[in-house]
Amino acid sequence: MTPLLRPPPRTARDTARTLLAGMEHDAARSGFALEPSQRQAAGRLAAFGAEVTRRRRALSRKTPRSLYLHGPVGRGKTWLMDSFYARLDARKRRVHFHDFFRRLHSGTQAIDSGSGTAIQQSVDALLDGTEVLFFDEFHVHDVGDGMFIARLLRTAAQRRIPLVVTSNYAPDELLPNPLWHDHFLPTIEAINEMMDVVEMNGPSDFRRFPAGGTGPAYGSEVFRSGRVISPGTPRQLGRLGLFRPPSSQSRVVSPTTQPIIVKNSDPDLLWVGFEELCNGLTSTSDFLVLADHYKTWVIDDVPSPAKADSASAPAWQRFSNVVDVLYDQDVRLFLIGPDSLDWDLETSGNVLPVDLARIASRLSLLGQSQHHAAVDTDGLENEEAAGS
Repeated sequence: MTPLLRPPPRTARDTARTLLAGMEHDAARSGFALEPSQRQAAGRLAAFGAEVTRRRRALSRKTPRSLYLHGPVGRGKTWLMDSFYARLDARKRRVHFHDFFRRLHSGTQAIDSGSGTAIQQSVDALLDGTEVLFFDEFHVHDVGDGMFIARLLRTAAQRRIPLVVTSNYAPDELLPNPLWHDHFLPTIEAINEMMDVVEMNGPSDFRRFPAGGTGPAYGSEVFRSGRVISPGTPRQLGRLGLFRPPSSQSRVVSPTTQPIIVKNSDPDLLWVGFEELCNGLTSTSDFLVLADHYKTWVIDDVPSPAKADSASAPAWQRFSNVVDVLYDQDVRLFLIGPDSLDWDLETSGNVLPVDLARIASRLSLLGQSQHHAAVDTDGLENEEAAGS
């Protein structure tokens, strides 16, 4: 009997070509072609994936170099990472920046903090059983967060676990606050040492300008079905199936330890004021828990960003975190404000969050309902409804 011939083992080049072709196929299926910087990043991801595959097959003991993808908002970093993640055959884990810190804090609370190893044990739990860690929306604005990030990177290097990171910041721009930046320089040096830095710098924010055939429909489908509404007249809301809840429906919810007064909380809808949600002691952990329970959010009485001093800097930062969480968790969002809600503003010299460009890009996915002073011949209010 003629023995069966096994196909020769695939080479790293074959694996890389297959992964790259898969990402290009995902793009074509979504109706666009990778632009040059996206394709360059896809090629680096494919080569990285080939190294991971060779290591899994015991053909190499070398740890693949981590990848750090960065660039302006809306250039497709997360989309490309997710396409690659779906096609990589490995024990992998994907975490968003905010979810990482929720897991970290929940882990340290479950461990005896007196042992002095709570943070390390929590990081170990995140990395256990993982061959590749994917980290989306990597940024550092707080020196405390920077310490946690440094511990994660050090532990991943010790355990020979490579990372794939996306960020709006080049490594040298992390923790930009001049009061604290020098404290983070050793970690920045470690990032540059252990990661290949790849810039995605295409000319367009495709969330804002999704020209046919030139870019993906960025953003989650449910999230982008939401709307920005001003000033929030009953007619505007009614057309969207929204009706302001009476005060009798107000209640208190406690997603973690912080109670929040909300105006309504149906099984699938959360209606809450900006003041109650963002101007207290709420944390990103609260927003993540609420996003797990409510798939439609209405935030009303949102102040105009043009009047930034109408809310404190911490309140605007919490609002920024809310948008990040709801976008990442694909939750429908309605924002209602008495004045125009235009997020395309300069941030220097005011209290708006430093990541306003990313928030503006994400909110540009939402349709707009604006009441104009002019009335039509029927005497009905004239509205603009536009999405990008």
